[in-house]
Amino acid sequence: MNVVKVGQIVKFHTPLADENPNQLYVVLEVIEDGERSRAEIQALNTGLSFPPVNKVRLNELEVVEVETNDLIGHKVTVLKSDSSQVQGRVIKASESTAELNMSSSEKGIETNIWLTVADDNGIEHLGTLLINQA
Repeated sequence: MNVVKVGQIVKFHTPLADENPNQLYVVLEVIEDGERSRAEIQALNTGLSFPPVNKVRLNELEVVEVETNDLIGHKVTVLKSDSSQVQGRVIKASESTAELNMSSSEKGIETNIWLTVADDNGIEHLGTLLINQA
């Protein structure tokens, strides 16, 4: 079993018959309690303004890998190793798939996805994907 942490993207490893097996969730909180450990999760891409938050058993979830190559060509912000931020178009992802980890900071939502972007002057920058809270 994968270790489930706050900020990861997960799905049910054995969904019920009436559930969408491809539905993804973000982990909002992990409540450790031995065999009864649980997680608060929120569904992604529901179209709802306020998607519901559910509490489920941790052992029902599996961490999902995301396709980072889907970001190529999109304009994003990356956080460089010197803590500076750069906007540009993604030209390369360090890995084609990755287990997405997110954490909130004063800069925005920081991720573990390493991307190379080209800024408006064509200069390449390497950094992690940063989702700005605007």
